[in-house]
Amino acid sequence: MFKLSLKISLSMMALFSLVLLSACGGGQDDQAQPAADAEHSAAETSGLVVGGAVGNLAPDFNLENIAGGQLQLSSLRGKVVIIDFWDTWCPPCRKALPSLEAVSKAHPDDLVVVGVAFGRDGLEKVREYVAANNLTFPMVVSDKKFQVAKDFGGVQSIPTTFVIDKNGVIVEVWVGGHSQAEYEAGYKKALGS
Repeated sequence: MFKLSLKISLSMMALFSLVLLSACGGGQDDQAQPAADAEHSAAETSGLVVGGAVGNLAPDFNLENIAGGQLQLSSLRGKVVIIDFWDTWCPPCRKALPSLEAVSKAHPDDLVVVGVAFGRDGLEKVREYVAANNLTFPMVVSDKKFQVAKDFGGVQSIPTTFVIDKNGVIVEVWVGGHSQAEYEAGYKKALGS
């Protein structure tokens, strides 16, 4: 009987210790680690998770604009943003781009469409395609390690499109090309959020 009581007591102590340890932050002093950047700070302030799902704060990026310079996503806050991941070799991507161009032109004051080209065939090919097809909305090229696609939830298929409201929150995610009417509906949904 004593052995059984001892085993139960030891088991209870082990379980209690495990519960206490699991509530710790792994031995790190959370207060000693300031926010790494403005994106994380904004997410903490708003209580939102940064990521590629609906309801997440869109991950910030700073990518090469094919027209020159850089484009930083967070600089577009205050406007609805449609981000379209695409590439020149992708037929559904090429079919969707004119619809995105039309929506962009229809709402120049409060909407920015941003194309994020993977650039598999190179930056010049992207520039040539954009010029040949009279695309006027901002076009950037993914970083070499495709971190931007990973940050947006691991974009697996293109086109993948994110509709982001004026506060930087994702309100819609689509995989595959869509019509102008569908992009328009996404824009209106973001305005209402």
